[in-house]
Amino acid sequence: MEFFNAMLVIWLIHAGMAVVPSAPIIFLGRKRVHWRTWELLALVIPFCTWLCLMQSELSTGKSLANLGEPFFFGIAVPAAALARVAVGTKVNEKMFAVVLIAVLCGVAAAVFFLVPPLPE
Repeated sequence: MEFFNAMLVIWLIHAGMAVVPSAPIIFLGRKRVHWRTWELLALVIPFCTWLCLMQSELSTGKSLANLGEPFFFGIAVPAAALARVAVGTKVNEKMFAVVLIAVLCGVAAAVFFLVPPLPE
């Protein structure tokens, strides 16, 4: 239960860091893009991707010092929102949103593999 609470706190900080800069982009772009509730998964699925990698055998040598990694890929969420607004309705909005969430998962995996195990 303690692990779950720690991950929840880390996710809340990650989500907060992603939402604060994304909120004005989403608000100002609301006339260019039709936002859907399921797009909030952009805050959850990349974190879950990273968390699964952290729990796998691939995380050999990683420790509590590496728990700052979600903050790196949290920066990609506002960039994805900005890309969504920039493209607008020129492409299929649902498909583009799915692609962006997949890209965010790729960024989360890249952060996991590129950040070395940090000393405690």
